[in-house]
Amino acid sequence: MNHALFVLLIAVVGAGLAVQAATNAKMGAALGVPVASALVNFLIGSILLTIAVASGAFGRMRLAGLGEAPWWAYIGGALGAVFVTVAVIAVPRVGAGVTFAAVITGQLVGAMIIDTFGWLDVTPVALNPWRLAGAALLFAGVVLIQQK
Repeated sequence: MNHALFVLLIAVVGAGLAVQAATNAKMGAALGVPVASALVNFLIGSILLTIAVASGAFGRMRLAGLGEAPWWAYIGGALGAVFVTVAVIAVPRVGAGVTFAAVITGQLVGAMIIDTFGWLDVTPVALNPWRLAGAALLFAGVVLIQQK
């Protein structure tokens, strides 16, 4: 898949996250407990992922790999659960636009820190004025999107 098509796919998936947050917020309201909405989200996702893994369409899973992964490789699921729960609570209060502007800014800042220091086995990418300006512009976007 070429670079531009892959970036477009990522953008489409990103749009799907905004839809996910709004649908999860509605589910949370229907269930009366926002965390229950996150649970439903992960149950359905787990079922779909189980089917995908069982199909073999993406290769065969090596169960031995569970013991080979570093401890920090296991925190992704916890971070996902926290993200979904916070989004369920945030969207009805501040809207999907503000929620995701803040999420994207936080993701970029976190990613830039990981890149700069090469944490989590990521190839280091030097911090430079362009990267800092991009982060500052995203932060400015969060501020502007909140204006009424």
